[in-house]
Amino acid sequence: MFRCVPFLLLLALPVQAQQLTPDLKLVPSDALAFVHVQVAQVWKSEAMKDYRKIMEKAGPKALAALDADFAPPPSTIERITMVVLGLDKEKGEPRMVTILAFSAPFEAAKVKAQYMPKAKEMQAGGKKYSFDSGAALAAYFPDARTLVFSDGDSMAAYLAMAPKADGPLAEALAMAPKYPLIASGNIAALPLPPNFGEQIPPEFQPLLKLQTLTITAESSKDFVLAMKAKFPNAADAAAGEKAIRKAGEMGRAQLERPKREMEQMVFEKRGDGPRKPEELPQMVAGIAGLGGINTLDEILADLPLKLQGETITATVTLPPYVAQYLNVAMVGAGLALPAVQNVRSAAARMRGSNNLKQIGLGIHGYASANGKFPAPAIYDKNGKALLSWRVSILPYIEQDNMYNSFKLDEPWDSEHNMKVGSKVRVKVYEDPRMPGDLTKPQTTYYKAFVGGGAGFEPNKQLDFSSFFNGMSNTVMVAAAGEPVIWWKPDDFEFDPKKKLPDLTKPFEVLLVVLFDGTVRAIQPANMKNYDTRMKALITRAGGETFDLDR
Repeated sequence: MFRCVPFLLLLALPVQAQQLTPDLKLVPSDALAFVHVQVAQVWKSEAMKDYRKIMEKAGPKALAALDADFAPPPSTIERITMVVLGLDKEKGEPRMVTILAFSAPFEAAKVKAQYMPKAKEMQAGGKKYSFDSGAALAAYFPDARTLVFSDGDSMAAYLAMAPKADGPLAEALAMAPKYPLIASGNIAALPLPPNFGEQIPPEFQPLLKLQTLTITAESSKDFVLAMKAKFPNAADAAAGEKAIRKAGEMGRAQLERPKREMEQMVFEKRGDGPRKPEELPQMVAGIAGLGGINTLDEILADLPLKLQGETITATVTLPPYVAQYLNVAMVGAGLALPAVQNVRSAAARMRGSNNLKQIGLGIHGYASANGKFPAPAIYDKNGKALLSWRVSILPYIEQDNMYNSFKLDEPWDSEHNMKVGSKVRVKVYEDPRMPGDLTKPQTTYYKAFVGGGAGFEPNKQLDFSSFFNGMSNTVMVAAAGEPVIWWKPDDFEFDPKKKLPDLTKPFEVLLVVLFDGTVRAIQPANMKNYDTRMKALITRAGGETFDLDR
């Protein structure tokens, strides 16, 4: 239920400010964007009457079952807000949090038990929150009727933000209580790539000065969409209006091709005589599509723009029959906003898999250049481990400069090497499923197994002939256990006669890269004879072969 989804930046016309609800007070006015949907208000509207009747036909028992299966009960959802805090420059993706407001109190313990069974208490910005690494989910409970959730990094960043009452989104937040849907974006803060403006045609470059964009939607009898675009001054706004009208002209030109396709569906026959019955759905679809295209063309032909000083406003009224569909879309969109976290969790796991793939390629790159795989550490002449194998493969994961910056004859914690390791983040060593902590030395969960017949042996460099079990049956690196400073020679010490290191934490899914470069996902809780099979997978020459999927 509590998962989250990407979205477009949108927002509205100025109205008299109303008292902010507790959930809106949690939205930083200097965030990049927000979308706020009053789900309960839309659901109770006249336009949704027929849909409510359909749901009610399921009976009170069915509706009660819905509430019983989720915590908090879905019927108590009042409002949903998604906030884009900004861009995570390290991961190249937006940091987002979702805020849910409920009409009735709920128990935080029940929420955590259902969705975050292995949650740990953490703190950021002087506030406590819960984080479950297995579920890749963080939750903050500001009061008994409000829930904020996100991934770990975004939550820590959100709670650490200093409150600001007069940010670029303050005006839109003040408007939010009036509208069933409002979306607002701090366009001026978008992290555009260098020289982006040079790639934009001159007639559209005035739009690069857009500061905020707001769109609202409301529905009584008709469905009304309103937009407000704000520029630095009146001159920039006037130039922006011309650019928008030019974009409208281009939009009309882009409609020509789909319009011809719809006309072909309506007017062109496959042969002489009346049409065949099976052609009826296609023709009806063509008529509907043609009607929609012509409606859009009429709007673009005379965009209802109004220039008012430094702002451009526009209002579009849609007929009642469209309003019903759009109200359903608003409710669906509102309920879909919390659905993205599972997508982000899957994406984080995929990025973690890609990291391991890059590490595997780096180790093989080292082996190709040196004839042997790297030793688990860079050693001094007395056999003392100085720096990790993760330093040895830096030139093979496009980190030549960092490799050359280390002093390979000094230990990992020397003053020089500590400065080098802390200076630049090596993204490939950071598992995206865990929140980062910029206050601590940079750490990694990617560790090798050392000793006991594993793929790495102390003070040794193994070659391809050492892997009697086959490259596809031997683990190279795993993402598990306690985090270690990435340039420190610190890995899993392995002895087949002793208990396995705990690979079940902090992630429910254990990601490993094998020596053939394949990345595999293992769920220890679901693996039969886990201890025996995992030890066989770690050893390189024990003669064991088996199918990981069984």
